[in-house]
Amino acid sequence: MQTAEEVLQTLLGEESIYAFGEKTPGRKRLKVGDRMCYYAAGKGVVAHAKVGSVPQKHLHPKVRHSDKYPWVFKVEDVELYLDEPIPVDAEMRSHLDAFKGRDPNKAWAWFVQATSRLTEQDFHALTQG
Repeated sequence: MQTAEEVLQTLLGEESIYAFGEKTPGRKRLKVGDRMCYYAAGKGVVAHAKVGSVPQKHLHPKVRHSDKYPWVFKVEDVELYLDEPIPVDAEMRSHLDAFKGRDPNKAWAWFVQATSRLTEQDFHALTQG
């Protein structure tokens, strides 16, 4: 069993790929040049990358449970900060567009449990970019 950080190190850092499942939100809208940030539960945002290809359906040997995550795409400009995550704490959430009109101290798992579209400002805040 790998940690989220180990999975990201393997997929993003070593293989320069990422994979989505059949029902991953946004999979069909994903396009080359989109940017993604990656969250590790209980830690924060630990990486970001740019999409380098459209998802293609095939089983990749480095994707754990590849039968559940068959939509593989290349990533570029990968930045890993696994040892220095950017926390998504109440202070951070209070500044994000995604939380406008919401209490940043209340439940927020909805924000990190699935692929979500971010504003440019939110992406920069979450990646310190």
